[in-house]
Amino acid sequence: MITALLALVFIVILILGHELGHFVVAKLSGMRVDEFGFGFPPRIWGKKKGDTTYSVNLFPFGGFVKIHGEDALEKEVSEEEKKGIFFFQPAYKKAAVLLAGVTMNFLIGWLALIAVFMVGIPQSVIVTGVIQNSPAYRAGIKTGDEIVGFTKAEDFVKYVSNNTSTSVAVKVFSGAKEETLNITPKDGRIGVYISEGGVPKEGLLSAAWNAIKAAVNIFGLIFYTLYKIFANLFVGHFGVVNDVVGPVGIYNMLSFSDKMGAGYVLQLLALISVNLAAVNLIPFPALDGGRILFLAIEKISRKGINRKVEAAVNAIGFALLFALIIAITIKDVINIH
Repeated sequence: MITALLALVFIVILILGHELGHFVVAKLSGMRVDEFGFGFPPRIWGKKKGDTTYSVNLFPFGGFVKIHGEDALEKEVSEEEKKGIFFFQPAYKKAAVLLAGVTMNFLIGWLALIAVFMVGIPQSVIVTGVIQNSPAYRAGIKTGDEIVGFTKAEDFVKYVSNNTSTSVAVKVFSGAKEETLNITPKDGRIGVYISEGGVPKEGLLSAAWNAIKAAVNIFGLIFYTLYKIFANLFVGHFGVVNDVVGPVGIYNMLSFSDKMGAGYVLQLLALISVNLAAVNLIPFPALDGGRILFLAIEKISRKGINRKVEAAVNAIGFALLFALIIAITIKDVINIH
């Protein structure tokens, strides 16, 4: 029940936060917003207030803000009407609206990280490397796994070295699951490199500064990771898709994070939010980055792009993204533990 509530809160914060960025900047720029939607159609509820319809839709995997005049216009409009139409706005206003969602996700991630640094995360022992063909490698321990039950690396080293002839029970938190592995040390070692993790509690100013540095580092790392994923897909290494999770995978991760304390939950929220900011900047149709690319091409070439062509390309991009979400969700359901 707690996990379901956390998942709902995450979805609301991340989706509505992103779309609220577009909505607020569009309104402040004098544009008319036709619809503010949570989820994707078909619509299951809607209420109109002023010029805007606020809706809840069937598929809760995203949201949208429909600004008047984003797509092709079917009739002539007056000079007065042009003031509220996206199509007739200067490029800087369009760019500001498109970047507002990404900015909101980065801001949410930064605020969540501030909370992480202020709340703190308990000390833990993290695997930073695994020696090839070692006992740990054969048992399935991976880089990034957390060794449960130890807060100091030296305590774990002593625990293993004191059991040189019998197997030792090593409890690890790996991905979204916790498991106990029975490993027989070789010469008092199991073949892992470890370090101590955790976040000490800090004051507001120190937390804010460290949070912005962490958010920027995460942002850059996500772009590097996305590059590696696409590079591997390009050469036919489709196994990298197994490392990508969707809504169900996030729910599965939450089911463990909420048992580990507020710090871990906030950290997960921060990672997902900054991740969304980075992903939305990818110059792919239907994403904010793709629309910014169209805007840049239009500005550089000084020629208007056919609105119907742009709308068709974005529709295809949206369909591909939706199909990807469905495929990842199916994979996550199959991998539920």
